[in-house]
Amino acid sequence: MKPEFEPHHALGRNGFLAARWPAFEYRPAQQAMSARVWAVCKEGGYALIEAGTGTGKSLAYLYPVYLAFQENQNFKGPVVISTYTINLQQQLIEKEIPFLNKMLDSPLQTAVLFGRSNYLCWRKLLYYRQNPDLLPKEMHSRFERVYRSAAHEIGCVEQLGYSLSPALKEKITSEAATCLRKHCPFQNRCFWLAARKKAFAAQIVVVNHHLFFTDLALRQAGDFSADGLVLPPYQVVIFDEAHHLPEVAAEHLGARLDQKEIDHFCHRLLHREGKWGRGWLPSLRQRLTGNILDLGLMQRLIGMLEQELIPGLHSLQNCFNTFFPALGEIFGLETETNLPPYEERKKRFTTNLLLEPALANQVTRLQKELKQWTTQLSRFVDGLEQEEAFREDFYFLAETGHFFTRVATLLPRILDGSNVQSVSWLNYRPAAGGENGSFTLHQVPLNLGTLLYRQLFSQVEGAVLTSATLTVAGDFGYIKEQLGLDLLPEPGCQEAVYDSPFDYETNVLVLTGQDLPSPDQAEYLQAITGLLPALIRASGGRSLLLFTNRRQMDAVYTQIMPTLTRAGFALLRQGDEPRSRLVRKFQSTDQAVLMGMDSFWEGVDIPGPQLSNVVIMRLPFRVPTEPLFQAKWEALAKEGKDPFLQLSLPEAVIKFKQGFGRLIRSQTDRGVVVILDQRVITKRYGQVFLSSLPGGKIVNAARAEMPALIEKWLAK
Repeated sequence: MKPEFEPHHALGRNGFLAARWPAFEYRPAQQAMSARVWAVCKEGGYALIEAGTGTGKSLAYLYPVYLAFQENQNFKGPVVISTYTINLQQQLIEKEIPFLNKMLDSPLQTAVLFGRSNYLCWRKLLYYRQNPDLLPKEMHSRFERVYRSAAHEIGCVEQLGYSLSPALKEKITSEAATCLRKHCPFQNRCFWLAARKKAFAAQIVVVNHHLFFTDLALRQAGDFSADGLVLPPYQVVIFDEAHHLPEVAAEHLGARLDQKEIDHFCHRLLHREGKWGRGWLPSLRQRLTGNILDLGLMQRLIGMLEQELIPGLHSLQNCFNTFFPALGEIFGLETETNLPPYEERKKRFTTNLLLEPALANQVTRLQKELKQWTTQLSRFVDGLEQEEAFREDFYFLAETGHFFTRVATLLPRILDGSNVQSVSWLNYRPAAGGENGSFTLHQVPLNLGTLLYRQLFSQVEGAVLTSATLTVAGDFGYIKEQLGLDLLPEPGCQEAVYDSPFDYETNVLVLTGQDLPSPDQAEYLQAITGLLPALIRASGGRSLLLFTNRRQMDAVYTQIMPTLTRAGFALLRQGDEPRSRLVRKFQSTDQAVLMGMDSFWEGVDIPGPQLSNVVIMRLPFRVPTEPLFQAKWEALAKEGKDPFLQLSLPEAVIKFKQGFGRLIRSQTDRGVVVILDQRVITKRYGQVFLSSLPGGKIVNAARAEMPALIEKWLAK
């Protein structure tokens, strides 16, 4: 290979890319990061890379991938690039990769892949086009718009450029349960099959973390069928936004039983206004008459529907509707009927609930009815298999059988909370509008790192994990342990930190409050609601207020809203509208204040002066009663380790860094970060938070001094 193509030279000030691209901006950190990724592509191995905002991470890892394919004929593809957000996924496929294809002489074959339910189904689209009366009137105009998009070969919901209601999306997108597979007359036009085919032929496949771990869970379960695996075999994987991997992996590699999902399946089979205007089974009963030449088979199938499947499913649904509330009663959740929709409740259990006297009879009955109904359904499906006119029914009911068989298999496993290798809990989610809430049973591997090492990292030749927030005070120990990278044999995992090119010392003022009450004190709420209007006035609005819980956010909103509204400020609160709409309103509204928690700590990208003030209410420590967190805490304590220093603090620091990162999104941004939690100053661990920041001028000030300091800083 010519030396000028090596990343160290190509991304240099006078390198190959600068010569071909007049707008190329030399970034030393990008150059160094790219060289490290190139080493992984060339020699194999693993790299953890923290790269600050503005480093240009995408180009830093994409260029070496291109180089690997062009310079090494034996390089095994595809390379899978996984992101947490769909926004970054689309940015890579629509902007970064086309740019490199244009710059380089040998463009690579690339593909983007979303989950199956994001692809339109031609058979469903044409059915509703021919039977519009089966769609509610309020869906008609949006459906026609979708149909026109499909006719122009836009078959992915994420690429439509407009949103779909969940109800419409379900009616017109692809799903395994109703797919006719090789019997579908639209197989050659199938958007989902086309996307998978393109992915299997590509050299670079861009996915998101949820899809990646959905695929990994299928591999873990041994499902290597054509309808199972989503991704082609890969030997090199690059994770961007890698700090999200522990939570996404836990979600997909664990097990769960969702009352709402089960009820949805039952409703679809029995009551739902579906393809024929009623539940699937009653509709099938009507359509069987006169449509099967074998009279004996027709009568037998109708008899099975009338005497076994329909009444049996009603009974099974009633069993579930009794079982889940009984679980809630054991944990005292059934009394909490007046909770707002966002107030979920989680109750961990460490015993085998199959032995619980109050539950034993219900579980026995449920298991018996599940076994009986799935056996009856299997016999019915066998009888229907050869009937071409009922091909869709055959596939849907076969998939239904798989679903309820999986429920039957998971039920005893997930109810046994005594397994020390996993964590089990019951989740209760209140519903809006006075409707009944729903329960979900969860079970997650306690030592997720070991599982990821065995199932993922030990199975690939190379992996790069990057994010702006992977370290705690410059140390990768926490994320390595969470992901099992500490188990890698020598030489282990490379580590590198590349600072942001942004000038934080000049452009960011970090204010801490020296005379604030502790967040746990009763007077704290009064103190911050008295202070916030002055801080917001000082920055002319343009403020993002970050909270750690909904109750506090609502209490603050109620207290400050009248004063600020009278002064001409617009308060925008998470939950009142979709996040994307709130962010757009914030960007287009003078003197706006955006209030949020959880997802607002990251992924909110508002460059320019419209966001000049980020206020962090509390250090984002996780609630200690959260089941998985609690179990990890106990496990560390049993090993003689300090759970606070090795779990609670690192997790909070990484989220804190994400919140801080909302302020500076470009080279010219300037602003203030206010921390209204005095523990960052009064506690020894507070220094870990501050030393983990990328920079900024830190001033510990009295409350009364803060507004003037903000005004002075922003006036520079």
